[in-house]
Amino acid sequence: MDTAMPLRFRRMNQESPAKLRFLFLTLAMWTLASPAQSATEDADPAKAAVRQSLQKTLAALPSGTKANTPEPLLRGPIGNALSINQAMDETLMKSPRAASIRLELGIAKSARIKATELPNPSFIVDNGYKAEFTYRYGVSVPIEPPWKLALRLIAAKKQIGLADLQIAKGLWLLRGDIRRTYSELLIAQERYETASELCQLYERLLAMAKIRFDAGDVAELDVQRAELAVERTRINRDLMLNKVMRAKQGLAVLLGRPYDAAFDVPRLPPFKLKAEKLDYLPDLESSLPELPQLLAKANQNRLEIKIVDQSVRLNGANLKLAYGNILPNPTIAFGSSVVNGPPVEIDANNRNNFHGFFFQSNTPLPIFNFNQGDISLYRARIKQLRGELEAQKNIVEQEVVQAYRAVQMQRERIQQLQDKTLERSKKVAQMSQKSYEIGQSDMASVLVAQQSNLEIRYEYLDAIYAYEIAYTDLEQAIGTTFY
Repeated sequence: MDTAMPLRFRRMNQESPAKLRFLFLTLAMWTLASPAQSATEDADPAKAAVRQSLQKTLAALPSGTKANTPEPLLRGPIGNALSINQAMDETLMKSPRAASIRLELGIAKSARIKATELPNPSFIVDNGYKAEFTYRYGVSVPIEPPWKLALRLIAAKKQIGLADLQIAKGLWLLRGDIRRTYSELLIAQERYETASELCQLYERLLAMAKIRFDAGDVAELDVQRAELAVERTRINRDLMLNKVMRAKQGLAVLLGRPYDAAFDVPRLPPFKLKAEKLDYLPDLESSLPELPQLLAKANQNRLEIKIVDQSVRLNGANLKLAYGNILPNPTIAFGSSVVNGPPVEIDANNRNNFHGFFFQSNTPLPIFNFNQGDISLYRARIKQLRGELEAQKNIVEQEVVQAYRAVQMQRERIQQLQDKTLERSKKVAQMSQKSYEIGQSDMASVLVAQQSNLEIRYEYLDAIYAYEIAYTDLEQAIGTTFY
């Protein structure tokens, strides 16, 4: 038998009763933590009594700081959790940004009304008093060929189609902003909860350090280290809370709500964490579509490509209209013509008076102006837009490839953290805490283990946020939802 234990007992018998109490508590915790005796400890009344006493002692230690947490600021009404789909629907329906984007359609539709405008007639008055003694009254009416109206209506229809695509693009980009802001709030909330949990653990560690210090088992340095760790985690927790409030207020404004509106977002599952359980994240266990499939989907659905293609069609319609406008609009004029001539010298009462009608026609000749400027402009635009269409396809391909690779990287990172790191880090932190409580390790080891666990959990949250941003970028790159 090891002689270190009896010697320790002899030294402890000569010191304060507080040390004896702490040693008894330590031995009891060590005994109760032993797996070999777990099957028989409940049968022994003495051990059961020690177990109950130990549980009461540990229960008396501080378990958290919930009383100091400003819950009304962090949490909304019960049952008011806002999912990502609800956030998207509400933003697209109520957000002033979405309303402003949709109102652009009315501006585009005015082109159809403008296309139906026809040249106005003119009223003619020709008074030749004391000169020709001729007086004419009539109207001048421009005659527009019917194909010009048809070509203008076709161009207006192309313009409205282009506006529809631009509105869809604006709403699609707004959808991406919603996902990013929602993800920022979700991760900020989880970082705050992690900091709060660590603060609880450090406060418990501080209480245990004080108990051991009072028992004379550790130096005051352990208490000072624990107090420093508590203060640092409280500062970090308050910083995380401010980030939560900033993200929540930003999301509220984006939704069209008051900035101080009360609502909640779902929590990530506890840190066995499985990110795929959230409704706005895809299942990490399912495989990604192949990259060629996504590239084909992007070329088919990307709004930027559709907008450039529609711009080509619009300029083609304008080119046809320019050709149609080469032939000028003829103008006809008709009305009443009255001649009241001067008196004849022989007979003063004899005057050259008569009444009739007149008809005129005026048609400009397209000799110097045959819309050569507009024709050249639209031809050049069509040529440039066709080149831009190929450039846009190249840009889309690059964005899809990069976003796809980013999603793959973050998926692998999350999977590795879930399978290999998170649970092990949590167990190491718990074991180090228990080891300190029973006097088998020092304060430095506990703080290092807890800090490492915190960093790993933050790394996991950062991976989830990076995954969500990459996922959003990939959706934006292909121009439609992922699945």
